[in-house]
Amino acid sequence: MRFAAAVLIALAGASARGAALPDAKPGSATVIAGENSLLADGASALREGRASDGIRLTLAGLKLAGSTRDTAAAHSNLCAGYVLLHQYDEALAQCDLSISLDPHNWRPYNNRAAAYAACGRYDEALADVMAGLKIAPGSPVLLLSLKIIRERLAREHGSGRAAATA
Repeated sequence: MRFAAAVLIALAGASARGAALPDAKPGSATVIAGENSLLADGASALREGRASDGIRLTLAGLKLAGSTRDTAAAHSNLCAGYVLLHQYDEALAQCDLSISLDPHNWRPYNNRAAAYAACGRYDEALADVMAGLKIAPGSPVLLLSLKIIRERLAREHGSGRAAATA
């Protein structure tokens, strides 16, 4: 379970840089830094690892969110925050909502993959990372997630074989 939280802390930081990321496609920024200061402050809190503050600020900012894109980005950030708090069911719900609002943003796929991985659902995590890579093929964050999830799958399958032969 530490795996997903460690990766997600990096994701929250990466997301907060939004469109400045070299692997982000135009319009795929997860974090909003426009007129909604609550969403921007929530993103900053998540980037700093203050998950509870980030969630509180983001929920308040959602009440003022203007565009569908901002709303989707906020839900992706909530997903990241809930993973940090080990509240995986809520994290998955927030990522699902974000993806339904903006299926062209790779970050909620990666955040949802972290939630799935924390629950030991590596096949679903892998599928989400692959979906994200279709959107942002060169994303260092997604490529790192892919590597980690594949290692976990190999260990899981390897330990299952070792147990069966013992």
